[in-house]
Amino acid sequence: MATLINTLSARKYPPSRPVRNYVSVVAAASVLVTAPLWLTDVLLHALRPLGVYDTSMAVWITLFSVPLIVLIAVSSGPVLKARQRHVGDFANLDAVLGTRMSTLAGACLVVEYLAAYTLMISTAVLMATALWKPLWPLRVPLAIILAILTTVPVMLSSRRLNKTTATLTALTFVLLLFLTVGLIGASPYFSTSGSSDLADVSREVAARSNSSMRIMMAVLAGTTISLLPAVLLRHITTNLRDFNRPRAANATMARLTFALATSILTISVVANVADVDSGAYVSRTNAVFSSLEAIHVHPFLLKTAALVFIATSLTGARLVLNNSVKLGLELSHFQLLPDHISRSMTYTGITPLFHAVGASVLLVIGQARPRFVVPILIITGFITLTLTRWASMKHWGNRLRTEGHSSERITMKRARIVALVGLIICVSVIAAFLIADITRGAWIAAAAIGILYLLLYTVRRHYLIYGAGAGETTTTDPIAPGRVHYMIVATDLGPVLTRATRWIRSTRPYSMELIHVDEGGNDVETTLEKWRQQDLDVDLTILEPSRPRATVSIIEHIRRTRNAHPNRLVNVVIPRVTFSYPWQNRLHNTELAHLQRALTEEPGVLITIVPWVDQINEAESTVHD
Repeated sequence: MATLINTLSARKYPPSRPVRNYVSVVAAASVLVTAPLWLTDVLLHALRPLGVYDTSMAVWITLFSVPLIVLIAVSSGPVLKARQRHVGDFANLDAVLGTRMSTLAGACLVVEYLAAYTLMISTAVLMATALWKPLWPLRVPLAIILAILTTVPVMLSSRRLNKTTATLTALTFVLLLFLTVGLIGASPYFSTSGSSDLADVSREVAARSNSSMRIMMAVLAGTTISLLPAVLLRHITTNLRDFNRPRAANATMARLTFALATSILTISVVANVADVDSGAYVSRTNAVFSSLEAIHVHPFLLKTAALVFIATSLTGARLVLNNSVKLGLELSHFQLLPDHISRSMTYTGITPLFHAVGASVLLVIGQARPRFVVPILIITGFITLTLTRWASMKHWGNRLRTEGHSSERITMKRARIVALVGLIICVSVIAAFLIADITRGAWIAAAAIGILYLLLYTVRRHYLIYGAGAGETTTTDPIAPGRVHYMIVATDLGPVLTRATRWIRSTRPYSMELIHVDEGGNDVETTLEKWRQQDLDVDLTILEPSRPRATVSIIEHIRRTRNAHPNRLVNVVIPRVTFSYPWQNRLHNTELAHLQRALTEEPGVLITIVPWVDQINEAESTVHD
């Protein structure tokens, strides 16, 4: 007996570089790189109740949020490691938390991806109105047009244009650094008025003044908004194959790197806006561009930067659409969507159409302002982050019960603690957001999640009950082999019927008959005359017409035949002419198509379609001659 020995040298593990596809990872950062632009506007709007202290507190909130974002990014490590074969955001939700929690996560992810897409479109409109201020009244139709146009390439092609997106992302990052640090200058905010403003706000809250509750609500809302980049980090690692082994560790490091870069950039932007605001009034809409205009930056540079930001936002929206394809496949894997919908998404355009319609609705309701979409994105994003970390914590806890090796137990305990820290932060953020923002955007997210949850759970429950072979049960079928009764639908006794009858006769049927529904007038006499002339040697059954459709008479005749002969299988043959133009098929074959659909619900009935097309007609005529 021969023994096969593998003599190939083992591959070095881990490889020298952590990222396999740098272009794809950098392109994914397009969802994050414009965050300081819209985040500044949304944050200042949330802190408006603080009055003159809004920009001051915005700086401190973004500074204090950095360690929380870092911890959320780090807590994704155990989640990514627990995924094993699947690379989506569900991790082990289905196996660990059960069907209901995985369905909730699926509903939240669908709404989150739609909100992220809408946020990218709103950011592009925000930049366009900063570039051309007369467009501000037209921002809603402009946003709808951009939302539709962005979905068109995805519906026509699945090509991702990663290189263009990666180039725009890097250029946007450099432009933001150059504009906020190079032109405005390093802000002296922290060493001058910043500390005194923070002290004033702290004293007012401690004194429990009349405005202290309003200040606390604004601070809570601002804190949750500043943590939103932690939700968008998911798009960096939607495909773990972009990283080399160990994939989970490298993907976590990528999230951490982009989290720090985005946080530092946001602090720089907000601090410089606050510094300019101390000497000149800055509008709370397009705050970044207003602060740059206040220090007289050249308009050409501002317009160039705005065009780059618009392009980056639109490519970020395109990336969200591409990630939605992966989400659809994963929903299908967990039987939350039918297989055919997720597999044929690119060809049917279901997902792009859903995003175009959903984004248009959100843009109209929110008047194309980013601050309307942000609460929806926060509540859905942090619910999924909470569920994944909860599932990860339970997963590693279950593994600890069976693992005996000490080094592996230490690794699992560390993973469980890290997941627990992320879980605590995410639950706290949800609680703070509900307290501070329940009357503005949370109810919209809750309604959307509830509707989607019912739809997805209905699909999932169907598959759980019936499995992949829906409706199949073990039964003793009385049908005997070879006893097949053919019924040929004879709408017209012409060459189409003649050819179908000849084909069926060649299969040596047990029995066969022609069935014709009386169309009124002298139809019965004409049909009988044609039947005698053609000498088909097949019985002809003429049925009385029924209302509203003639197909009812055919189905009733089929049922009577099956009741009279329960051991026979009925095969209904439908001869039909196939035309070159769809409208001709609609005129000629509508009734036959309705009969075909109705027969699919009849038990013990087979359907055979015999087409009549020009190529077959010519070939048969040649053979006959």
